[in-house]
Amino acid sequence: MVFEIIAAAVLIAFGLLSIYFSVSEGASDEKMLAILAIGTAALLLGLWILITKLTLMLLLRKLGGLLLTIVGGFLVFGFPDIGDYQRPGMSKAGIFIGLIILIIGLYYLFF
Repeated sequence: MVFEIIAAAVLIAFGLLSIYFSVSEGASDEKMLAILAIGTAALLLGLWILITKLTLMLLLRKLGGLLLTIVGGFLVFGFPDIGDYQRPGMSKAGIFIGLIILIIGLYYLFF
C-alpha cells in the first residue's frame, strides 16, 4: 500500500516537471512534444493509482469501522446475560470489551 502511494507520487512529480519543462522550452520541438506526452501519461497514471488506492483504502476502513461498531454495539447493548454458566463478572468484561470495540469502530467510521 505504501509503495503504491510512493510510486504514484513519483509519477505525478515526474509528470508535472516534464510538462512544466516542455511548456517552458516551447512546443515546436518534436522531442519536447514526446516528453510532454510522456509527462502527461505519467501524471494521469500517478493520479489514477492514487485515486484508486485511496478510495479502496477509505472504503475498506469505513466498512471495517461499520463492522466494528455493530459488533461493539451488540456487546454493549445486546450482550446476553451469562449468569447461568459463567461468573457474574464476565458480563461486565463483555461490556468493557464491547465499549472498546465500539469506540474504535466509531473512530474508523467517522474519521
